[in-house]
Amino acid sequence: MSLFKKWMMRSASEPVVSVQDNRLALTHLRKLFADFRHPTAKATQKDQEDRLYSMLPIFCKVFENSPSSEMTEKFQDILQFCSHVSKLMVTEIRRRASNQSTEAASCAIVSFLEAETTEENGNGWMLLGSLNLLSMGTQALTDCMTAASLPSTLVKCLYLFFDLPDLEGGDIMEPGTNFTPKERRILLQKITRGFVQVLVRLCNHVSPAEELARKDDLILLFSAITSWCPAQNVMWRKSAAEVLVTLSRHGLTSTVVKYIHEKGCVRHCIENMQRIQELSPIELVEMFVSVFCFLKDSSEVSQILLDDFRQSQGYIYLSEFLLRLEQDEDESAKQALRNLILLVGSLTTCGYQEMKPTQASTGSLFTMPGFSLPQPTGKGVSVRNIQAFQVLQTAFLKGLKSHMCSTILDVISSIYHQDSANYFILEPQHTLSQFAEKIYLKPLEVQDKFFELLEFIVFDLNFVPCKELISLSILIKSPHSLECSILCMKSLLKIIRSHPMYKDVFREVGLLEVIVTCLHRYAALLKEPHEASDNQEHIPIDKEQHELGFLVMEALSVLLSGNNLNAGVFRECGGARCSHNMVPYTDCRQQALNIVQQLVLSPGGDDDMGTLLGLMHTAPILSLELKTHILKSLLNVLRESHRTRTVFRKVGGFVYVMSVLVSMEGCLEDPPKAPWDAVKRQDVLNMLRTVFSTLTVAMRYEPANAKFFATEVRYDSLTEAVRLLGCFSTTIDIQPTEDNMEEGKTSEVLEDFFSNAKENRLKKEVPQILLSGCLMIRYLYDMALDTFDKPAIGVGQKCDSPSMKRFTVIEAPSPQSSPKQKRASTGSISLPMAPQPDHVIVHPGAVMSIFHLLPAIEYHESMQMAQELQLYVADKIKNMLRTEKNQQIMCDAGFPHELLSHGGVALADESHPLHDPLQHTFERLSSQSLTPRDLRDFLRLGAPLNCQSVDEVYGCNCSLAINPWREVAGMEEKKPTNDVDKKSV
Repeated sequence: MSLFKKWMMRSASEPVVSVQDNRLALTHLRKLFADFRHPTAKATQKDQEDRLYSMLPIFCKVFENSPSSEMTEKFQDILQFCSHVSKLMVTEIRRRASNQSTEAASCAIVSFLEAETTEENGNGWMLLGSLNLLSMGTQALTDCMTAASLPSTLVKCLYLFFDLPDLEGGDIMEPGTNFTPKERRILLQKITRGFVQVLVRLCNHVSPAEELARKDDLILLFSAITSWCPAQNVMWRKSAAEVLVTLSRHGLTSTVVKYIHEKGCVRHCIENMQRIQELSPIELVEMFVSVFCFLKDSSEVSQILLDDFRQSQGYIYLSEFLLRLEQDEDESAKQALRNLILLVGSLTTCGYQEMKPTQASTGSLFTMPGFSLPQPTGKGVSVRNIQAFQVLQTAFLKGLKSHMCSTILDVISSIYHQDSANYFILEPQHTLSQFAEKIYLKPLEVQDKFFELLEFIVFDLNFVPCKELISLSILIKSPHSLECSILCMKSLLKIIRSHPMYKDVFREVGLLEVIVTCLHRYAALLKEPHEASDNQEHIPIDKEQHELGFLVMEALSVLLSGNNLNAGVFRECGGARCSHNMVPYTDCRQQALNIVQQLVLSPGGDDDMGTLLGLMHTAPILSLELKTHILKSLLNVLRESHRTRTVFRKVGGFVYVMSVLVSMEGCLEDPPKAPWDAVKRQDVLNMLRTVFSTLTVAMRYEPANAKFFATEVRYDSLTEAVRLLGCFSTTIDIQPTEDNMEEGKTSEVLEDFFSNAKENRLKKEVPQILLSGCLMIRYLYDMALDTFDKPAIGVGQKCDSPSMKRFTVIEAPSPQSSPKQKRASTGSISLPMAPQPDHVIVHPGAVMSIFHLLPAIEYHESMQMAQELQLYVADKIKNMLRTEKNQQIMCDAGFPHELLSHGGVALADESHPLHDPLQHTFERLSSQSLTPRDLRDFLRLGAPLNCQSVDEVYGCNCSLAINPWREVAGMEEKKPTNDVDKKSV
């Protein structure tokens, strides 16, 4: 059975006093006390004491279950009674302590105060119970006890109890007793009627504290809480701490504070803790807790005691103790360390004088928009004790264990969070900048918390921490820890992206140069395996090194984006050359190209674009992946900037890209020949599409570029380069057919493939060489209409934004196609919307190239499919000329002449499969414009009435033919109106 349960059972077994009995007992108590106050002449001191002892049980029974106010109301002599009882306790204690050793005195006093074994409790226990009841009364009762020197006497007893010997047979219950000796000792210390409770209740008032100071006994409490004692007496030291903390909350008057300062009580505590070697770390933590609680309470009334602690080197000793306690791996020690750090954190907000941040503490080179220096919130949350914070700072810098460093960061974070002004008050301490220099030595968990704290300064306080960023630059420049550098770069990336100003901040604090240094370091790692000789062992690059390198390159891309000054510094540091040299490495190519893109977009990017194009030109023929990536990177910058499109022309970009196309000769042959048999077909197709897309985008919104390509590079060269890819023959003119083509069944398949470019979705098998030809026609078609990565734009619509990309393309249904709407081009979305107006031809030379390649679509093993593809392409050309604007554009480009020169056979032969689409095309063109020469050539088709030109007769064995006058009549009947005859469509 537990001690407290036994005590409660014993209390419950006592008979309940009725109201009537209580009144009688109170009357009897009054009479006894009146007799006591007027003793006879023969009454000795012992007789008086016995009379008083006889009143104590009655007093306890009357008032133990009553409110404390009833003592004054029902017992008018309570003050005199209290004075006599207090004096009796003081007399008894002095009587037993006089002329005795500390051990003998403490044993005698404890024996007097402990509960007896019989139901009639001992005099000391009853006296103590009475004082307990009286201590719950008014201030006047406390003053009576204080006047009798009871507080100082009890404190002396408490100090003597440190010398109590260990109880022999403490767990053996003697016959006729309810408690063992050990239980009686605990009752004296802890139970409501116990010794400590009297002292604690007394110290809730001011007068006991002043009496302790006046009697010079207050220093005993300070000595008690920091003194060594045997294990069996530790509870008395805890009791002393409880009394002292209570006194600090209620009794710190100016007199008491002056006494503590003049007697050096705080210094005495620090010296005790440093001097006594027997104290365990846990005991020292408890002592620090007691001292800190006292200091916290004292700061409410005065700064003197905090200054005493500082002058006694208390903060230095505290820092040393934290580092010593960190080494203890016991779980209880870790918990004690955590509690102590939390208490030190709370001590940072303790102080009598308010501290405010100064403008000098925000001496940053940059100020964020909307930033204003915060002011302290007030007592309890704002920092007022710099020395306590320095303890945390010192312990973190010197500590190594995760549990301590992590707890310190948590405490510092809570300090920063609870008042925005705290960071600026503490800014002169350079806390985070010092932490940054040593953070690589800490565990990863601690590193994470540190960078979160730094991000709080940036994002929540809206402040630019230049000193901290400079420290981070030192951290990542010295490759101490890959993991730490990775975390640092991730945090820096978040900061860069938070506001454009940080791009300038990183340049001014030197972070940009440091990150470029990291780029050089990563480039060197990539270069080493490639330079290693065959007999040298190849050491692979760590995954962490790659991750760090990617983060560095990503940060550089963000820093260079839209910041010309950063681009200049980057070039001066050799970053541009390094980035270009990293492009060939597959591991980091995309990241390197991202950096180069930003360089190209910045002023002075001409050389960077030329270098990138030169790299593509010098790459091996089969390095399609490298070339594709470079062209896609160029595509990104060409879409974004007018200047880069102009630079592209000036540095010979069109020639470089055309050279890539020329170098791919034979890549689309079926079956492919060396070296193209070692390359995936999809890689080849991706490369070709990127080439056409690059050429098209480079001319977008740039008339000068379009003119340069048409006149200097020439579409004839483009046509020949495409012809040499291997999917077209060398045929230049449309050839006559021997037999009529059967009714086609492939048009729907071709339409689907032309729209989607998905070979795996074909409903009918089509020879691969024809599919390749169809794709090339599609790329030229997109080039002609400038529909690479653009929305469908109809007649009369304009799009002036160069950045439009990845929109839906809606095809207008052709006569041969199904009336059902077709799927959009690759990578786009097919939307169920109304048919859009036809596209405007942007590059008529591309249409001419399509027409020039039309006769070259041949496949002798399946002439039927080849002719169907020719017919499909001819229909596409015809459909592009629906609008008068497109007709006028093609007439200005001389398309009628080309049509007559290379398609005369089909125009002259009504039975030719291509006759109808070419005839309709020619009619549409002739309705807009037709030169006399083209008219003569048309009239001479088939050499009617032997009307061939003399130059054409020689060397030609032509039979006379009759020009179909129906076609001529059809031309004559064409009305030059805005509406085209629907029958001709």
